[in-house]
Amino acid sequence: MIAECINVAKVFLYPKENRGIFVLRNINLQIHAHEFICLLGPSGCGKTTLLQMMAGFEQPTQGQILINQRQVHKPSPDIGVVFQDFSLYPWKTVFGNVELGLKAQGISQRKRQRIVRKYLHLVGLEGFESARPHQLSGGMKQKVAIARALALDPDILLMDEPFSSLDEQTKHYLDFELLKIWQAEQKTIVFVTHSLDESIVLADRIILLTKRPGQIKQEITIDLPRPRDIFSAEALAVRKKLLANLT
Repeated sequence: MIAECINVAKVFLYPKENRGIFVLRNINLQIHAHEFICLLGPSGCGKTTLLQMMAGFEQPTQGQILINQRQVHKPSPDIGVVFQDFSLYPWKTVFGNVELGLKAQGISQRKRQRIVRKYLHLVGLEGFESARPHQLSGGMKQKVAIARALALDPDILLMDEPFSSLDEQTKHYLDFELLKIWQAEQKTIVFVTHSLDESIVLADRIILLTKRPGQIKQEITIDLPRPRDIFSAEALAVRKKLLANLT
């Protein structure tokens, strides 16, 4: 087991208004090495908040989050994060953006070059090393963000709706590209999505959350072979089960 949430709850406090809002409640979740987990649920149910706590950007109000049996208190190179908005530095090249975390760790220039080139090749961006973010499409920018996260060789990769701002064709393409990367790197991925179809295509296991305060309503294991056809009878049965349990 690589990650665990134990009785996790989160309350956002508003002292000036003398009130608080329960965002998540009683989250108990175990995530195993090399699993692809999708967090699915209605807007405002706390999916992103749970991911931010797993990343160490937020702290639980109650309970514990463990990565590799160590409690998460702050961000760590062991925990990779890919955001919705790419978060690239516009003045840096593709190469410069990907090597950023490696430089912060004090890794030598020769080793950085080898690692960066490896992951740019993996995400299909060879030849774009010198490009600036404004010269890239949305899908290419997100590939840079994925390469940057993987370059640090994290034990777990957290992805917060990374393709939600892209058109459907690009989103569909990147879902399958992500699966290739996941299979090649054997990383553990926790992926936030609003899309039933995306979760069926990607996940080993779907964690379905209720409306706020988010609680785990159901865990659905998907053992269909990949690549998956969302129009197959088996996939449609999973979709029907998810729709029946959305709140």
